Amino acid sequence: MLTNIQASLIVSKLMEDIPYNINIMNDLGIIIASGDSNRIGTSHRAAERAIKEKKIIEVYQDTHLEKKGTNEPIIYEDTIIGVVGITGDPNEVRPFTKIVKTVALLLIEELNIYKQKEENRVAKNEFLKQVRLSDGMYTELLKKEASEKYELELGQPYYGVFAERKEILRAIASKKELFEWSEGSIIFMETVDSLETATNEFIIISSSEKNIDQILQDIKQTYALLSFLNTKKEGINKTESCYLANLFSFSLPPNQKLLKKIKEVAPEYAETLISFARNNKSINDTSLKLHIHRNTLNYRIQKIEELTGKNPRIWYELWELFYHFAYHSMNEDVNERTSFI
Repeated sequence: MLTNIQASLIVSKLMEDIPYNINIMNDLGIIIASGDSNRIGTSHRAAERAIKEKKIIEVYQDTHLEKKGTNEPIIYEDTIIGVVGITGDPNEVRPFTKIVKTVALLLIEELNIYKQKEENRVAKNEFLKQVRLSDGMYTELLKKEASEKYELELGQPYYGVFAERKEILRAIASKKELFEWSEGSIIFMETVDSLETATNEFIIISSSEKNIDQILQDIKQTYALLSFLNTKKEGINKTESCYLANLFSFSLPPNQKLLKKIKEVAPEYAETLISFARNNKSINDTSLKLHIHRNTLNYRIQKIEELTGKNPRIWYELWELFYHFAYHSMNEDVNERTSFI
């Protein structure tokens, strides 16, 4: 299908370099783009002939029905989808007609490839959605789709392998179907023995599970924890080694009053709190890590306590703060992403 927008784009770009008027007609011979805007929407007799006779039509003399020029059908997948016409002596404009037709076919092919990729992406996302909703209880129809389209045998154990960049996963297992997930992509593998020293890139590997939804959640929560703590490191990160990632399921509803206070202080004090927790509440280690004076750190900790009513120096209040800072961080990230959709 050759759209008006595609045809107009081709004409506007090529008219800058081709010293003849270009017309592009649809599969009915109606002009949908032209260097002469007055002709748009009118019938093109020579194009109608080119479509009917399925060949190039060249007009050597102007008549009251036709103008001199070359008119060549645009054939895509054995179907005439339009006609390119260039006004002028056919011996002069014939090469330009070939160029315009080639450009039109390249644009259509590129757009169709993009459309196919987008359809595949949407289909994969919908498949993962249905898999997650099944919670390990897969219908025969879903199993069939998984097997035929993605070479996955639902109900069999798999490891999830996650990376932020698709190229990493393609290098690891080029034949595995790749799915978008969380902040990157994921593949499912029967074994990961060969990956122990296979890459220095940042990847996450789940435990072996039959429930695909569990794999997805484990990876998402592990990625969230590592990002929140700023501890993402090159190489393999296993979900089973990040027990606290379960914190990011947020099974406990947050204290709304505390959460409201956290929203106000998070931009200024989140990094301080996280570093304080990671450094075992050590003033020396935390101040060195943050490159600030001990007094500055003590001031920040005091301000966190004053503004939230929770003392980071007390371990259980620190964990309460940590939980709410994490909850705020995750929901802020979601809001930022969805605001652009």
